[in-house]
Amino acid sequence: MAYKNPNKNKDKFPWMGQRFIGNIKQRKCFETKKEALLWESERFPSSAEDDQKTHTVCLIDWATEYLRFAEQSFTRKTFEEKRMVFRLFFASGIHPQSSVTQLTALQVQKALQIQSGNRSGNAANKDRKNLSAAWSWGVKFLQLPSENPFAKVEKFASERVERYVPTLEDFWKVFNTIGGDQDRLMLYCYLQTGARRDELFRLTWADVDFFRKRIRLSWRKNKVGEWRSQWLSVKDDLLDWLMRHQKKGCKPNELVFVSQQNLAYQYRQHWLKRVCRKAKVKPFGFHGIRHLFASILASENVPLVEIQYMLRHTSLATTQHYIHRLKKENREVLVALPGLPGSEKSTSEVHQELSRTFQL
Repeated sequence: MAYKNPNKNKDKFPWMGQRFIGNIKQRKCFETKKEALLWESERFPSSAEDDQKTHTVCLIDWATEYLRFAEQSFTRKTFEEKRMVFRLFFASGIHPQSSVTQLTALQVQKALQIQSGNRSGNAANKDRKNLSAAWSWGVKFLQLPSENPFAKVEKFASERVERYVPTLEDFWKVFNTIGGDQDRLMLYCYLQTGARRDELFRLTWADVDFFRKRIRLSWRKNKVGEWRSQWLSVKDDLLDWLMRHQKKGCKPNELVFVSQQNLAYQYRQHWLKRVCRKAKVKPFGFHGIRHLFASILASENVPLVEIQYMLRHTSLATTQHYIHRLKKENREVLVALPGLPGSEKSTSEVHQELSRTFQL
């Protein structure tokens, strides 16, 4: 509200205007009361609007905040993957100090094209997915522009390589090649439980229930990153082997499987491949054994929902991707197809001949 100017310049400016911007008080001198009132009534930006105009989020701020969230919410492996995605993104010509409002879909396209050329289309698509998720998080928590520049970029052409699933015969060849008793036990556990690699790496003796004949697997593979666990029944021979292994001096709360340095395993990604080469079989990984586990159950007509439970999948569609035919060929179905016109052999005759062949 305008009031009389009490200062020394009151003869020249007899009126004083006063207004507040947030918690900041402003005063100004005027010759007339009308001018003071008009100045007080002027619309001026609120503190929130002013902050929005003066403060803009840069790309490195967005990356830092998202990675801080990812480190707390995801597994170490997933966090490292996301951190590498940002490193490669900024190394592709994107300036980290640029404002998020200046990032365009064209810039994203060019940056991901570099990744597609240097690595592969699959790698570029994976980076695109990670960065798009990070942007969506930023829209929610950092007020980033709602239009996602990563979502605008089309997927890159990629060559999808089907995961190699070992045969049971190759698995046993590798199993018999391993010298250490603990390594053989670990490999047998993967076959009997279909566990993910990390699930057995973090398995403790507290997770082994000898009385109820079951083990507990824990994982952190979901969108929110929370830990989950599930008890699975296992066969007697696996429990007997685990009990003999425990009697070698393991303590109740210790890990079941430890390295030669008595430390927890982290990756072991090259160990199994070396053993495969030694056994002269096509190399496969721990996850290939998980697929083999699902395929064996399916070949024995175990219901799909039971396989889903054993694999600890939230979606039945995911379980279906894990099931592979254990036969390389299935020529019996060809009998149902029509032959050439005028063929001497009927469909039934072909079927009988094939049956005799298979019996031999």
